[in-house]
Amino acid sequence: MTRTTIAVPSELGREPGLVTERLQAVLDAARDAGGARVTVPAGTYRIGSVRLWGNTELHLEAGARIEGSADIADYTDWDVPTTLAYAVDPDIARIQRLCPHYVRALITAADAENVAITGEPGSAIDGVDCTDPAGEEGFRGAMGIRICRCRNVMLSGYTFERAANWSHQIDSCDNVLAEGVTVLGGHDGLNIHHCNNVTIRRCTLKCGDDCVAGFDARNVVVEDCLLNTACNALRLGCANLLVERCDFRGPGEYPHILEGTHHMHAAIKYYSIKGDVIREDACNWRIQDCTFENPGRLINYDYGSERGYQTERPLVDLHLLRCRATGVSMTSFFRGREDVPGTLELADCSFEYVPDAESAGRPFIQLGPGAALAEKNVAYACATGEPLSGPREVRAEEVVATELLREVVL
Repeated sequence: MTRTTIAVPSELGREPGLVTERLQAVLDAARDAGGARVTVPAGTYRIGSVRLWGNTELHLEAGARIEGSADIADYTDWDVPTTLAYAVDPDIARIQRLCPHYVRALITAADAENVAITGEPGSAIDGVDCTDPAGEEGFRGAMGIRICRCRNVMLSGYTFERAANWSHQIDSCDNVLAEGVTVLGGHDGLNIHHCNNVTIRRCTLKCGDDCVAGFDARNVVVEDCLLNTACNALRLGCANLLVERCDFRGPGEYPHILEGTHHMHAAIKYYSIKGDVIREDACNWRIQDCTFENPGRLINYDYGSERGYQTERPLVDLHLLRCRATGVSMTSFFRGREDVPGTLELADCSFEYVPDAESAGRPFIQLGPGAALAEKNVAYACATGEPLSGPREVRAEEVVATELLREVVL
């Protein structure tokens, strides 16, 4: 990436009103120069939507703060079509109340190469919880950072606070690195739909919704991260997933905004949504050397669940190696498609089960018919002192009923 440097005028960081157009002028100058490193000095820069171009790094110096507008009218999607087909599916859009400009964002990069957003310690981007009564679920505002159809993306060092929708909406991108990024509050942390070759490293994700989410991804690595959530830590559908040395921790420090709750729904939840393109079955999931604290369900793979958006391609195999879970309060599911029941491997693991009222008497993991289970050196304990059933296949009459997808009632 070019090292030409263009500095944002520091006086913009002292303006009481929006400086959207003046910041955009600097980004446009970087584009016209064939790319540059755009540095943002200490100060608070209040903006609506801006667009980042190719061969450009937006770098926040210590004390620099980009703060979004509280008025949803100040945001745009730049008329860049989304590759999230489900977002324009009439049924899903109606059920989830998705607005026509669902992917408008504070910062957008699209159809570009060599895009970077970096920050020094003490730098931040703030979505200010901007609400939109006509938005998703009747209140969600703009995305934080939207990166669409880009190649060679780096996100590093900054903190994203109070995202009005997803903090990072990344779709159809190749070669993405998120390193040392912190997310505090808001909704989802990092969404990686239709992406290839994604590494998420040493990130702190304290989210009101899913920490890492996405479907139809390939070659995803999540390592040395803290995943704290009031929803799901991983909600993924991808081929080739490696998660290692991560700390999954519940309950969420920040609440799930729609539900007003803090408990983690699941540590690992499968995602394969109807109404979008899923290129292949999910396979080769290795989760190793990780700890799970109060995760609700450890695993939620319940093929056919409409509400869980698990209705398309199945998960072939999941391997948990050298993992330790404490405070698991809900029965887990590993139930595949009839013709692809799936393989679950548990090796050198320890699990503590503290079943809540709904899960009392149910096995630690409910296996679907035909699912293959490989266990080696696995220890189970039940904190209530009750007999503990490890993973086992359940009969149809034992299966916990799956809730149907329902419209949001506000």
